[in-house]
Order: sequence, then structure tokens, then C-alpha cells
Amino acid sequence: MIYSERALHAGSRIAGIRIHHTRFKEALEGIGRVVQLGNYFRHPVGVSIIAPAGSGKTLLIDSVQTNVCEWPFLSPNSVIVASLKEAPTVSQIQDDLLANFNYAIPPRSRPRTNAALFNVLADAIEQHDIRLIALDEFQHVFLARKVEVHAAIIDWTKRLMSRTACPVLLSGTETLKSIERADPQLSTRIPTVITLPAFGNDEDWRGILQAFASAVPEVDLSSLCTEYATAIFKATKGTMRLLKSLVIESSMIAIDKSEREVNKNHLGLAFRRVFGADTSSVNPFE
Repeated sequence: MIYSERALHAGSRIAGIRIHHTRFKEALEGIGRVVQLGNYFRHPVGVSIIAPAGSGKTLLIDSVQTNVCEWPFLSPNSVIVASLKEAPTVSQIQDDLLANFNYAIPPRSRPRTNAALFNVLADAIEQHDIRLIALDEFQHVFLARKVEVHAAIIDWTKRLMSRTACPVLLSGTETLKSIERADPQLSTRIPTVITLPAFGNDEDWRGILQAFASAVPEVDLSSLCTEYATAIFKATKGTMRLLKSLVIESSMIAIDKSEREVNKNHLGLAFRRVFGADTSSVNPFE
């Protein structure tokens, strides 16, 4: 199971491929609208991105942070990001956001210093002309066992939006839909909800497979778009993260076998390696 340098190089290239499919582009456009209008009119506004795990939420935030669309209203280093833990706290979120500013001695929040560091964070956002605050994995707020934790983070988010007038992006899994039933003072500030669903076994799915095939010169992936499209859909359940893992692994296997085209044997072995020998999932390539 040790791969050659050539295979690893190809796998690395595949891992870096960004495919902006239709729903991804629509989500980017929706975020761009919120960022532009929120900063122009300087009033609290936001957007929620809801997607199953592995469907591209983090890639979407990274695409905004690196400004792949080259929006003129988004300057370099003007997007800060925090990823919420499974048991989130105001301190953890503030620390993650403050880390974006690369302080020589990072300030650390504690319950008794949260208020003071809130002011530090708000001032930094204004001084550095931050255009978007992205809070990833925000569903953990609604999964918190303690109601007071839920309330504290919601209240903190509202205060941050009011203080800075900076647009906010919340992203998370389907549980984030609870935001529409949450505190009206938050849901009216963040009225825009955009979903990024898993793919169906349709033309869009084949378009994604074709995009991979066109972007990888080291090995022929054309069979993925035709005879194996449905089997790959069954293997990955239409999830981009699993699809990319399967494409990477099968490509590296084919390269190390000195075979030009990825075939059923490569895909079957790749499935076993990606999902493990003890998976309960059926290998659709066997």
C-alpha cells in the first residue's frame, strides 16, 4: 500500500482540484451579494450555508477567503474564520477569530475576560477592514446540551454584528436549519439561507466526474463518466469529499500499476482502501 512519488504527486494535484458546480456557484454568488451589500450599507446582515458533511462547506469558505471570484469589494485578508468545536463556547470562538490576526502573543479568552476581549476583537475587525466573519460548524450551537451555552453564543453573535456591522456567514449541517426558529433578533439579521446538497445521480453528477477527468492528465478517468458513474454514486452517496478520495486512490493505484486507464479493479481496490475492510457498505465494484 506504499505509493510511488509519481502517484502521490498526481494524488496531490487531484486533491487540489476545485470544481465549482452549479449549486456551488450559486452559493458563492449568494455570499458575494451579502458581503457587498452588508459592507456598502453598513448594517448587520448575514447568510447561512447548510450542507451535509463533506459537501463542500469548508471549500466554499476557503474560496471566499481567497477570493477566487476576484470580487473588487473583497480585499486580501479581509475574511476571518472560526470553526466551532463540538462543545462550543464564546471563549473558543473569540480565540479562533483573534488567531486570524496573528498576534505575537495571542490573547486568550476566559469567562471573566470575555467582555474585554470582545472589545479587542471588535476593534481589530474595524481596524483591519474585515469584510466577512465566517463561523463554520455553527450547528454545534444548536446541539449544545446546555441551554445557557446556546443562549450565550447567540447573544454574542448578535452583539458582534451590531457592534461591527460586519456581515456574518454561518455554515453547518442540516441542524443549522434551527436558525430559522431561533431568536428572531438573530434570524432577521441572517435571513438568507442557502443549501449545498449532496448530488443526485443525474447530469450534474456526470458533469462533476467529467470535470475530474478533464483535470487529470496523468491517468485516463473517462470511464468514470460513463460505465462507472452510477457505481461511483452508490459508493460515495453523492458526497464530494468521498468522491475526491475515491478518485485520488483509484488514480494512484492505476499509476503504480503502470496502467493508463482507471478500471473496475482499481475502483474496487480504492473502495476497500478508502472505506476499510470492515466497512458495512457494499463495494459496488465487486
